[in-house]
Amino acid sequence: MDEELRLLIQDSERQKRMMSRKAMNAPTGMAGEIAAELERRMILGYYKTGESLSFKKLADTFNVSRQPVSSALGHLRACGYVEVLPQVGCRVVEPSREEMLDFFRVHSAIEAVAVELAVERKTEEEEAQLAAIQPPPTGGLHNIGERTLYIRYIDRFHDQIWSMAKSPLLEGQFSGLRNLASFYLWQGIDELAFSAAEKLNEERRQIAAKIIAGDKQAAARLMHRHVIGKPKLVYS
Repeated sequence: MDEELRLLIQDSERQKRMMSRKAMNAPTGMAGEIAAELERRMILGYYKTGESLSFKKLADTFNVSRQPVSSALGHLRACGYVEVLPQVGCRVVEPSREEMLDFFRVHSAIEAVAVELAVERKTEEEEAQLAAIQPPPTGGLHNIGERTLYIRYIDRFHDQIWSMAKSPLLEGQFSGLRNLASFYLWQGIDELAFSAAEKLNEERRQIAAKIIAGDKQAAARLMHRHVIGKPKLVYS
């Protein structure tokens, strides 16, 4: 077993619980567990865009029959991670640059609304919790272990904002977009430049400061700019 896969497996239990809590219409049982684990690996960039996924190899990996693998991949197809093509089989999607920019345009608008709701409904305790969320070191994001910690930090930041927004129905509907955003950004990226990661971290600090200060318009504007600018920053 290679080192990256070992690190993925070590972290799987926490991530599966988190994703299953948020997933909408996810399969249950073993198929749900497989779907959550495959989604997590795609978010971390373990599977690359255009990579073929063998039903048989996945069934062997998870020690199951083809049926739960088929159900899991069907769910991931509906979520936008994989596609099934005649004469080709199942493979990881490979979105165009235009498709990615369109996605982040929509995603940025949703996250900006969450910020507005958070400012309107926050408590002092929640402000302190948001301020306490700090990034891990960003010098080795080519490593799966450090990348996992970095994505956890991003998740905690956005989870806290949505918790402050106090809109669980909307959060349940849109939480999958953030996973898909991470998947898009990490595809084909061997290493996120230190300068890019630090810039994104500083943007999150500014967003948090404006939320805590109660400046709704500025906080929403910063969040919109932060999310919509990610593809250009990462792929520049």
